[in-house]
Amino acid sequence: MAGETTSVAASAARTFPQNPGAGAYWVQFNLTYSTTQNETNDVMQAGYIGPNVAVTAVYWGPTDMDTNVSPGVVHKVTVNSVDAVTGLTGAQTGTSSLNAVTSTFAATAPGTSPQLVTVTSTTAASTAAAGTAVLRLLCQNI
Repeated sequence: MAGETTSVAASAARTFPQNPGAGAYWVQFNLTYSTTQNETNDVMQAGYIGPNVAVTAVYWGPTDMDTNVSPGVVHKVTVNSVDAVTGLTGAQTGTSSLNAVTSTFAATAPGTSPQLVTVTSTTAASTAAAGTAVLRLLCQNI
């Protein structure tokens, strides 16, 4: 059924990567998808990043999760309920991409409590296949 949410594990909800220094750093989430988790509006909760952390770029590295001749699956990455990157088509063919965040997201102040990171299937897979994805966020403490 479309519109389902896969929740982040309780242990991951209590911890989040944090860089004590001043430099930029990558936060990685390894995601596993079943054939039913790429329907329209399905949400995969990836995990959390820390409070007062800004995201400047998103790496999306999925396997091919749509085996149709005319694949259709499209994803977006959201942090703290704001779309960071939209229109990710890499799961159509297993292609990775490095993306700057949207201008709206860049203009939004980071949350002051741990921030939930999610991946949403905005367009369903034509012929869904199970797969994995690496989601990396380029972060900076504010």
